[in-house]
Amino acid sequence: MKAKPNKLKVNDTIGLVCPSFKNPDSSSTERAVEYLTSKGYQVKVGETCYASEGYLAGSDQLRAHDLEKMFLDDEVKAIICMRGGYGASRMVDLIDYEKIKKHPKTFIGYSDITVLLNAIYHRAKVPTVHGMVGFAFGTEKFAGESEKDFWKFMLEKQKNRILKDPLNQTKTLIGGTCCGELVGGNLSLLATMIASDYGADFENKIIFIEEVEEEPYKLDRYFSALRLSGKLEKVKGFVFGYFIECEPSEKRKGTQTYVELIKEYFAHYQKPTIYDFPSGHSYPFINLPIGIKVKLDADEKTITIKEEFYKE
Repeated sequence: MKAKPNKLKVNDTIGLVCPSFKNPDSSSTERAVEYLTSKGYQVKVGETCYASEGYLAGSDQLRAHDLEKMFLDDEVKAIICMRGGYGASRMVDLIDYEKIKKHPKTFIGYSDITVLLNAIYHRAKVPTVHGMVGFAFGTEKFAGESEKDFWKFMLEKQKNRILKDPLNQTKTLIGGTCCGELVGGNLSLLATMIASDYGADFENKIIFIEEVEEEPYKLDRYFSALRLSGKLEKVKGFVFGYFIECEPSEKRKGTQTYVELIKEYFAHYQKPTIYDFPSGHSYPFINLPIGIKVKLDADEKTITIKEEFYKE
């Protein structure tokens, strides 16, 4: 049985954590606190938001403890990651998922946070959110459709919401409809974790995939890893998000594009498939429920949430 979080209310407390890369300076954390406070919320800032160990936001043990501490804090009602980067896979096995299951909360992030989004759902059965990180709060790029969608997810019931591209740039690769729980996130992390006990469960799922700053030959490597796992055969459908700065470098011009690779690897499965859906490392950003049943309509290029995300 899923352990669903309560919906956020005005004046609730939101926790900020850094489970991966360290913040480059304190200004982004201060801006996030100011933004959330201006919206009527209390904020607790985790120790990792100011910690540093090399490129990480503190040691693996600190980052795991900081995350657990936020889940166990009864005052905190939602947890937002400040940024992604790298590092979550180093501490994903240090987390006590039974504690998280007993204290479900809305947990939000993307990019490297993909590791935690899927591990928390897979091992604790707590749905998570492939959603906006605190680093963007209060910035011009976040304003508009991205900000609107973020608060719509945080404050409203989600069942029967229809998620679609406000710019109408999403494209259909294979038409049709399918239903299943949505899982996924960043391609490199999905591929890296595919054989571990903490990777996403693909069976009968709709898989969301996005990427940033990876050349096509690296995308090819990750797609190949997913294919060779044998798990793509069991997928219900595919949603490909932003692939930002994934063009060939000057010395590799003339090689495949990310779209060509998506078609080469996924068209033959003949499962409902869309690409260029607005979620990932660009804007507008549509927040996606991980571990919740959705309906993918590849012809209409929409995702309909068929199950309530929050505790009813």
